[in-house]
Amino acid sequence: MAVNQTKISDDLKALVSAPDQSAFIFGFMAAYGLPKATITHIRQGGSRNLAKEAGHVGINSKFYFQPVDEGADIELLFEQRIAACASTKHKYRFVILTDFVRFLAWDVLTEERLDTELGELFREYGFFLPLAGLEKAILGAENPADVKAAEKMGKLFDLIKSLNELSRPEDIHALNVFLTRLLFCLFAEDTGIFNQGQFTSAIKGYTEEDGSDLAQFLRGLFAVMNSEPNSELRKTLPSHLAAFPYVNGGLFAVDEPIPALGKQGRKILLECCMMNWGDINPDIFGSMFQAVIDVEQRGNLGQHYTSYSNIMKVIQPLFLDSLRSDLEKNRKSVNGLKKLLVRLGNIKVFDPACGSGNFLIVAYKELHTLERMVIQALQQLEPQQGFSMSSLHLDRFYGIEIDDFACEIARLALWLAEHQLNKQWEQTFGYARPALPLRSSGNIVSGNSLALDWHKVCPKGIEDEVYVIGNPPFLGTLGRSDEQRADMQAVFGDTTLGNLDFVACWFWKGAHYIQHSRAELALVSTNSICQGEQVATLWPRMFALGLHIHLAYPTFTWANNARDKAAVHVVIVGLSSRSKSRQLFQQVDGEWHSSNVSNISPYLVEGSNIAVAARSTPLVSDVPPLIYGNKPTDGGHLFLTREERDELLRLEPQAARWVKKVLGATEFLNAKERWCLWLVGITDDELQLMPLVTRRIQKVAETRRKSPDKGAQKLAERPHLFRDLNNPASYILVPRVSSERRTYVPMGFFDSGTISTDLNNILPNGSRYEFGILSSLLHNDWMRLVAGRLKSDYRYTATIVYNTFPWPVASTAQRQEIERLAEEVELVREDYPGKTLAELYDPDKMPAGLLEAHRVLDNAVDKLYRDRPFKDAAERVSHLLGLYEKLTAATR
Repeated sequence: MAVNQTKISDDLKALVSAPDQSAFIFGFMAAYGLPKATITHIRQGGSRNLAKEAGHVGINSKFYFQPVDEGADIELLFEQRIAACASTKHKYRFVILTDFVRFLAWDVLTEERLDTELGELFREYGFFLPLAGLEKAILGAENPADVKAAEKMGKLFDLIKSLNELSRPEDIHALNVFLTRLLFCLFAEDTGIFNQGQFTSAIKGYTEEDGSDLAQFLRGLFAVMNSEPNSELRKTLPSHLAAFPYVNGGLFAVDEPIPALGKQGRKILLECCMMNWGDINPDIFGSMFQAVIDVEQRGNLGQHYTSYSNIMKVIQPLFLDSLRSDLEKNRKSVNGLKKLLVRLGNIKVFDPACGSGNFLIVAYKELHTLERMVIQALQQLEPQQGFSMSSLHLDRFYGIEIDDFACEIARLALWLAEHQLNKQWEQTFGYARPALPLRSSGNIVSGNSLALDWHKVCPKGIEDEVYVIGNPPFLGTLGRSDEQRADMQAVFGDTTLGNLDFVACWFWKGAHYIQHSRAELALVSTNSICQGEQVATLWPRMFALGLHIHLAYPTFTWANNARDKAAVHVVIVGLSSRSKSRQLFQQVDGEWHSSNVSNISPYLVEGSNIAVAARSTPLVSDVPPLIYGNKPTDGGHLFLTREERDELLRLEPQAARWVKKVLGATEFLNAKERWCLWLVGITDDELQLMPLVTRRIQKVAETRRKSPDKGAQKLAERPHLFRDLNNPASYILVPRVSSERRTYVPMGFFDSGTISTDLNNILPNGSRYEFGILSSLLHNDWMRLVAGRLKSDYRYTATIVYNTFPWPVASTAQRQEIERLAEEVELVREDYPGKTLAELYDPDKMPAGLLEAHRVLDNAVDKLYRDRPFKDAAERVSHLLGLYEKLTAATR
């Protein structure tokens, strides 16, 4: 039966408006739909009530309810009851305490706490929906403890932000330091660095409930952790502070301001303490760091916290698979395993845009785990052989990050990862390095990666096994600062930049870094560098350095588990000068599969290294030119809605001759009506008879004169006209942007009675033959290969898609057949007069008849290229790239 959430909320509101303390819990049970028989049974003292104390109610798998006398220490009783319920054989989902002013609850499964006033309980009805059978969803494959930890720290930050003035950069820096120190303390008491619960107990036992002295307490605590065991400071401190160990490592070295927290901040901090921080992945610290830096800074620095699963997409094929294969191959060879241990100890991992260190942390953890497996395999062959310590050292993990505090986070997180792994090592082999004081934790350099010499940051010899990994900033042409533009110029020198994405700088520097060496690289990038005009700008120069693409993931959505998720469309590209393998990944039904191919093209498909360059004219000479539609540059004053058109024609009927239907891409695809004034050929005398039209023209002139664009200012001399005047007798309309979901870009025929804006391309006097070729799957596969993207949508341009397309050679009979099949597509579309093109070409809704008409056309177009059918899109584009290569070679 469906859960009526509105009724639950209303019932709770009525319950708390005038609560009867003795009957409260029964009204609560009724609100969440517990059976009346159960409620009556418990009211009458039945055995289903598992609680033994008067007034308490305990129902197995449901809840334990405890009323509290006014004035009692509800927090202490709450903690005691949670502990008692955890140790009992009965399974309670919720622990609930109230003194009928304050209402506390604990969700045993999700480890979430509710703290509200009783009168506000109805607002929190969702917390208890599992009692009504509506379970909370835990989404994603990430560790749930990580997600909850990030949420808790984000909640604490939000409160601090509301209580403190954080207008200056140094305020944000101090807050970052503060939260990082808290993270260390939370982690330390759950992983044996501190005594179990030492931090939590100190806060509970030695600070006021209202949080008034919490800042003072934390200042003293942080100071003692920067004091050596026999320091004078420790001799003057109370024992509960002096008992904390010396940490050092720079983490507590500087006396930074402690923000005000108040009563609520103390509560949230204690909620954080209740989590088991030993289960947290240190790489989540990047997400926590991201949650506390301001949004503008995050955007400028391009910081995107990266999930574990996405990092593995990079490092697994780059080096982990090879190392794991080496282990399996040598499981029966002592010498082979020992060589593998030496190899592991010599590997260097370098992230030249490391942010908070996520890639380095995951790489370190995976290599450390693999090392343990190798040693265990050796012990099976030589049981008497002892291994004292790990040969993996953090000083072989290198990073560059422009934000100095992000570097501190990376260093701390690497150290915490090392501590976790040492604990695992101890569990496996019986010994580990001591936790304190903190030691060196990675060669993380604070600086501008594009200005630094990478060879000095991470020195390497020709035969050194070095892997360059990471997720450099995602910035296109727009949004770059002057400094970033200068960086690009410095990186590329006199090389023509074109519209390269900022991330190309890291590929270019990385290519020079690994050139002529054993080192390899795999970076995440916005997909723009493998699409459109950027391919021809960047990749021929990359290949000229003697490199090849040895692993690649085509476009996919890059999501993460930071609080403010940054989801973009990316590729992963690996470069090498030596690797003989070529591993290409493809997503099939949501799962990634890889295949070994002969070569990976810069478009991340199997094929040659040819890059398709933009052209001003079609590659094939007898193909008609594709041109832009008409850009209005009018401030909207030459456009009319249907209502505006009707009103204009009512008042100035002589304007009818000059009003035409107009189509942008949206109007074309979604069958929306829009109109415009197309005044080509109008005389001054005719205009004088239409004052409403004249008023619109005057507004156009005013808009153009005020424009900062000199070209637009010049257009003010003819304000009655669009900037462009392309209106042939007939034409094929091709939208410039089309959804990535569509198999085919919808196109259509129009005449001079309809004006196309510059949001479309137009093919003047295009025939059904051109329509058939352009509407084919083969041409659309070419478009998907070479087109640029607007976010994830395809950008169909003349220069890079149409003009570069290798048109087939067709006989008269073949042309006629294509025309016939193209007409059939048109006729089938007309069978659905109530459907828009967007609906007809939605892959989930495309009518079977239209799909079949396209398939027949597709087969006919394919046969113009070769008799044997193409197996798939990859084979089509590989064939087309070969033709393109031949045609361009012939025209040189």
